[in-house]
Amino acid sequence: METTSFVLGILSVIGVAVVTLVVVGMVKIHDLNKRQKSLVEVLDASRSDFYRIINDETRGMHNSMEDMMRHAQRYSEEQKQEIISYVDSRIDKLQAKKEVLKG
Repeated sequence: METTSFVLGILSVIGVAVVTLVVVGMVKIHDLNKRQKSLVEVLDASRSDFYRIINDETRGMHNSMEDMMRHAQRYSEEQKQEIISYVDSRIDKLQAKKEVLKG
């Protein structure tokens, strides 16, 4: 009887230890799942921020390029008008000299 009680006592201690280990393992698994979900949320937020920053920068570059194109076109038109004005004044002076020489 003594041996049976001893064996049952040892088995109950081992059973309690196994149950304790299972519970601790489950708690750790639950904690790891929470951390994994948290990391996934952080990564999703980071990805969203990354794409937003890229879109903002792309939009800014596009706007800058449009501004530069408008400036270049305006400058080109101004230069064209100045050249036309200069050529017109030279033609007028040439015609005036021609009339003076005829006259």
